[in-house]
Amino acid sequence: MLLKELLLEVGDFCFENKSLQYLPYILVILVELERFKDVNESVPFEVFCFLVVIFGVFVRFITIGFRPQKIKSDTLITSGIYSVVRNPLYLGNFFIFFGITLLSQSCEIIVTNSLLMIIFYFLIVLKEEDVLVKKFGRKYVDWANSVSCFVPSFKNYVKPDMRFSFKNAISHEHDVWFLVVVSFVGLEIIRGYFEVNKFFLISVWAILLSVATLFWIVCKILKFKKIL
Repeated sequence: MLLKELLLEVGDFCFENKSLQYLPYILVILVELERFKDVNESVPFEVFCFLVVIFGVFVRFITIGFRPQKIKSDTLITSGIYSVVRNPLYLGNFFIFFGITLLSQSCEIIVTNSLLMIIFYFLIVLKEEDVLVKKFGRKYVDWANSVSCFVPSFKNYVKPDMRFSFKNAISHEHDVWFLVVVSFVGLEIIRGYFEVNKFFLISVWAILLSVATLFWIVCKILKFKKIL
């Protein structure tokens, strides 16, 4: 088997099993748990980490909000944020994971997780591009030649073809937001336990978790009633 064919097969497996992207992070953090004893408690630093996460959430929010709820199979979106970067959702995911892993204050965790994310999405994008080139031909190649895969650039920015839809963005993303908050707060609880040998959570993160949980429940009720 040619190397390209092997990489495409691995990319296809990664695409079909995207939830596996969480496994390396969990394993690396578990391996490094003992090092959490040496972590310096700093609310400003934790807020900075959360702002990095929020940036990733914002990128995803903008992407989904300007994207049709149902994308036709013959449609290639090249306007809006897709004229800035070709894979905005993966870019958003990267910043979400990066912000969360910054909490570890461990260079090994941060570097390892960043490399794992880059490799994981490289394989997925390799497979996606192979499919899209076959589907859209020259149109996709021309767009790919003018827009970076992961590094944003506004030099070729094109105004979105549709208006922003808060309803579409919230409907699609509320599960992601809840998972992000739970992951962030969960790591905070783990850090706190190894610092003082007991479970605790400062009020700002407890309030955040409560608000996120309430918001998630409301969204689920609205979706069940087909309002959202």
